[in-house]
Amino acid sequence: MKKAFSLIEVIFVLVILGIVASISSQIIVQVYENYITQRALYNVNTKTELAINQIVNRLTYSVLDSAIAKNKNNPADYKLLTGLNLAVDTNLTVLEWIGYDNDSFSAGETPYWSGIANYETATTTQFDSPGSNLNNIDTVIKNLSKSQVGLTGSLQRPAVIFQPRTGEDDIVDGTCMGLVDNNSSCIYAVSKNNLTSFNFKNTSKPKIITERYQLVWSAYALVPEQKSNGLYDLNLHYNYQPWNIETYDNNASISTLITNVSVFKFTQSGGVIQLKLCATEDIGADYNISTCKEKAIIR
Repeated sequence: MKKAFSLIEVIFVLVILGIVASISSQIIVQVYENYITQRALYNVNTKTELAINQIVNRLTYSVLDSAIAKNKNNPADYKLLTGLNLAVDTNLTVLEWIGYDNDSFSAGETPYWSGIANYETATTTQFDSPGSNLNNIDTVIKNLSKSQVGLTGSLQRPAVIFQPRTGEDDIVDGTCMGLVDNNSSCIYAVSKNNLTSFNFKNTSKPKIITERYQLVWSAYALVPEQKSNGLYDLNLHYNYQPWNIETYDNNASISTLITNVSVFKFTQSGGVIQLKLCATEDIGADYNISTCKEKAIIR
């Protein structure tokens, strides 16, 4: 007599297999959903951290008191960061500043521009900077600006800002550096005279020359551009010279730091610049993951 499974035993096995399959499929779906969520969270965390670190790195080398907040649609509407009220100044969404040239300053064993001016022998046409190497500065700036800015040739010129700034027109809000209304009363475009000496581009312009200076060749602007989904792309505008009558919205190179930004806020309290950046990552079915990063820069 042959032995076989009874119908009840077969049905019982099928029921057990169905239960196991159902549980397994739910576990697989849950694992996949967790994977998608964790991957999105990792991606948005990483890109937000990278973006805000890039901003911090740039702002760390900003010229003191050059950072201002601007209205994208009305550049004449601006405020110094220390006077910014986030609850009121909601239209001031563009952050603009001038950065000193840390690249050529720190490229060699000794700084290529010393930051020291011999003000006793300086004139309205030139000044000497002992210990500098203007040949190396010219090479570094040309390489970084893609040969748009340099100390020699027919290129746009870097500039110097003497410290501390004490000129009559040198009000502390960035206007004297060309960031507003093309005013450049405290910033002076320069070219190379010899290895350690700068020539001023405008030889007739009055100048207050002090013992210390900073060399600059680019201004920077962080500009949120709204997208159709209500979020923003945060673009960095760079490689433009306000002291040469250039503006971030017409003459600058542009690089997108981060997409799908929901919040970009900045302010300054005393010598501390505070930043907040939030971004989202879409995971489908009208769901998204959001994260925020905050940083402080002590000046």
